[in-house]
Amino acid sequence: MTAPVVDVVEYTDPGCSWAWGSEPKLRRLRWRHSARLRWRRVMGGLVGDMANYLDGFDAAAAAPGFARYWERVGATTGMPHPAHLARMYRSTEPACVAVKAAERQGEAAAEHVLRRLREATFLFGAPPDTPERLRAALHGLPVDVARLAADMESDAVREAFAADWRETRAPNAYVRALVEDGEGAGGAKVSEGHTRYVFPTLVFRGAGREATVPGWKPYERYVEAIEDVVPRATGEPRPDPTPAQAFAAWPLLAARELEVLCGPGASPPLDVLRRDAGGGVFWLTAAEAAARGIG
Repeated sequence: MTAPVVDVVEYTDPGCSWAWGSEPKLRRLRWRHSARLRWRRVMGGLVGDMANYLDGFDAAAAAPGFARYWERVGATTGMPHPAHLARMYRSTEPACVAVKAAERQGEAAAEHVLRRLREATFLFGAPPDTPERLRAALHGLPVDVARLAADMESDAVREAFAADWRETRAPNAYVRALVEDGEGAGGAKVSEGHTRYVFPTLVFRGAGREATVPGWKPYERYVEAIEDVVPRATGEPRPDPTPAQAFAAWPLLAARELEVLCGPGASPPLDVLRRDAGGGVFWLTAAEAAARGIG
């Protein structure tokens, strides 16, 4: 008998520091339980226009305050933050649309693009909020960037993002009723006049059941959610990757990711390159460094 599949909907945004901070846990979840999970990402549109939050928004003037906030988030999540942020993004929607355009080239392409756009902001301090900045962030990536740029202008991709935006702003009853305190809390959030899911929020569905894990939560909550909807679904997980397997799957890993994926004290392979972004250490393969033009 074929084991039931658990459907997972991930509400996220390339410019959200808590979603970036959750990457280690979600990578591990997908690695260990991918055989049982059918995953769909929804690009939520964290910021439509920063001018709606800050009167007279100036990208350079706003950067230091956001850099300090992301540093505080990084102290909780363990993921890098941009030590040198020259400007803040005006909107995260162009990056969201880029991910929706990448989906037309396949799930792998969309995953690569989303990750690169996160890294552009939180590793390299260069938020990709214009076509030129998007192209720079995607340099060397194994996707058709010219096709992606063209698809971003298409009605189909624009409507795909609009559908994601609307879905994000229809949070379920559990999230609407949830009351949590502190940064990274999971209750529904009002922004730019609309109530929405926070990022990341994962909704698990299977066998007629639903479980929601909103905001910054421990890895175990995701496993519990899978079990809530399909009991014993996590009973035979794929073993955690070795460092060599991890870098074969993901050519760039932050120090926190290596620890979460491979276990405390894990060491990277000898042939990967160590870099310090100022706000955190990461490693990347030589091939990835060459593709990006990182010396």
